[in-house]
Amino acid sequence: MDKGEENKITIQARLKVLNKSLVSEENSVQYYQTLLENTAPDSDEKIGERRVYEDLQAEEKKHVQVIQDMIQHWENKLRDI
Repeated sequence: MDKGEENKITIQARLKVLNKSLVSEENSVQYYQTLLENTAPDSDEKIGERRVYEDLQAEEKKHVQVIQDMIQHWENKLRDI
């Protein structure tokens, strides 16, 4: 098999990994949400912590979108085979 060639099995393997990655990234989004909910904005220190949690959560949401797009791409490729 050519190393660049994709087939049903290689695409299914890609999708398996991507789906696991998606779960991990979604869990990270929820983790930062939990931290936000448990950090009251009652001091400058806590406000700083919340801002970092918000930034990190936003970054994780970007990762979720990228992985969802990759899953869609490979699901389309799998359908085309």
